[in-house]
Amino acid sequence: EATSREMVAAARGVLRGVAVRRWAGWLVGGRRQTHYPVKRLQGVELTSYTERNIRTSPFRLNLIAQLVRRMWVPEALTQLHLLNKRFSPVVAQAILDTTERAAAEHELVPEELEVERCFVTCAPFLKRIKFHAKGKFGMMKRRSGHLNITLAKIDFKERIGSANSLKRRRIWEVRRDTAQKAREQALGEWANKRMFPPEERRKNRSEKRREQREAERDAETREAA
Repeated sequence: EATSREMVAAARGVLRGVAVRRWAGWLVGGRRQTHYPVKRLQGVELTSYTERNIRTSPFRLNLIAQLVRRMWVPEALTQLHLLNKRFSPVVAQAILDTTERAAAEHELVPEELEVERCFVTCAPFLKRIKFHAKGKFGMMKRRSGHLNITLAKIDFKERIGSANSLKRRRIWEVRRDTAQKAREQALGEWANKRMFPPEERRKNRSEKRREQREAERDAETREAA
């Protein structure tokens, strides 16, 4: 009997702990889903932007924010273009404004960025009259929200190395090449070639340097003779 009582008490304790964790997760669930630990962001170039006082429900706006969170910026813009939501163009424009700020502050193109954080906070609401039956009335709230976006620079070398499948590795390799082409188009062909150096280009440069050194040595020997 004592053993059965102890087992029942232990089971009740476990269930009580599960209920408490579920309740706590429900209370802070929005914050846990929208914020990320700062340790992951150390040493990463970040660009933040806030679109304030968007006249819609923060809950509805956060549904769109959850969709594009942790996405590559071109993919996020494509998803928002195809999304049948009223405020998806607002989120897309906010992401474009953030990419312009990243280009001005860190000289980064959109293909090098991902949506690190995208969450909605409550803004001041407006009080309006809500009419009821029999001449009575109440109050309703016209809610609005602030859209907070943070873009981070992608480390393509790390993503390719940590890919768990060949398909994901090829996807990140294609994205790396796309980012390289976009950077060359935006900043010029010779701008910052040390980023994402392809293997063939590195080999070609080493061969050209070797040929140039051999030509210089031949010219020196001819002058000496």
